[in-house]
Amino acid sequence: MSKKYIGLMACWVALGIAISGLLLAQAGGTIEPGGGLRVVTTTLPVTIFTLNVVGQIPGVRVEMLLPPNLGCPHDYDLTPGEMKRISRAEVIIANGLGLEEFLGKPLKQANPRARMITATEGIVALKVAQTGLPTEKAEHAHDHPHPESSLNGHAWVSPKQAALMVRNIAEGLARVDPGRAASYRANGKEYQRKLEKLFEEMKALADRSPNKKVLPVHNSFDYLARDLGWQVVGTIQTQPGVEPSPRNMARLIQTIRKEGVRIIITEPQYSDKTARTLARETGAALLSLESVAAGKPAADTYERAMKANLESMKKIFDETRRKN
Repeated sequence: MSKKYIGLMACWVALGIAISGLLLAQAGGTIEPGGGLRVVTTTLPVTIFTLNVVGQIPGVRVEMLLPPNLGCPHDYDLTPGEMKRISRAEVIIANGLGLEEFLGKPLKQANPRARMITATEGIVALKVAQTGLPTEKAEHAHDHPHPESSLNGHAWVSPKQAALMVRNIAEGLARVDPGRAASYRANGKEYQRKLEKLFEEMKALADRSPNKKVLPVHNSFDYLARDLGWQVVGTIQTQPGVEPSPRNMARLIQTIRKEGVRIIITEPQYSDKTARTLARETGAALLSLESVAAGKPAADTYERAMKANLESMKKIFDETRRKN
């Protein structure tokens, strides 16, 4: 065998190893150090958290996949433009807990090599079946978009769970992009501290509230209620926009009176007409809280919303104490 032939074979082997390594990296390895990184986030809260983790790190581009005013996507149908965004992504960051079930098949078709980070990984999940009056659920079972055992995806509404989501995002980005890992982790820890402080203020306030039983408009606030030690006795709507029937309105009034509910939680983006009727009939107070499901995808959006929620809580709890 000639030296020329042996040298040629060695070149081909080296090239084969290089190509194999490249394909392996594309299939789920790490990002090349110093290169650009295109990150696609699914929902508004996940986008806000990612923007804070990325901060001013050069070379990292964050794009939100879904319309910012969509709210919870659930059975969403992706547009051609959104499919294109998925196809170009190197990293996709999702909420998880069943909120992006629509993403599975399109992702496999458009970009099976994208690295996936699930923000709610490790969070102790609640189920949709844990909320709502049984009569209400049965009456609207044909309208409900999810099975009774589906997970509640609204973990971000509680700053305590939001801080855990931020940690998952920071660690996920650090794993796939180790060249910038220290910056992701530093930014993540700084933002986590802010969210944890917000939650501590909320918890201290909730601990002084005269009553721990609440009735939210729907199940967006289950994680916040759990973390604050509130007991959710039911929900006004089994899904956003579906108002209770007259019979179930009577049952809700009966439940509020029987359980001694003092707080009805509403959301500013939904009509509070039914909640005001319930408050008028029972004497319960209305507490308007922002869930940050829709809005402007800016780094400070979540903090501003939670600070506004704190002010609303202080006002309502002070008024409730004065009445008693």
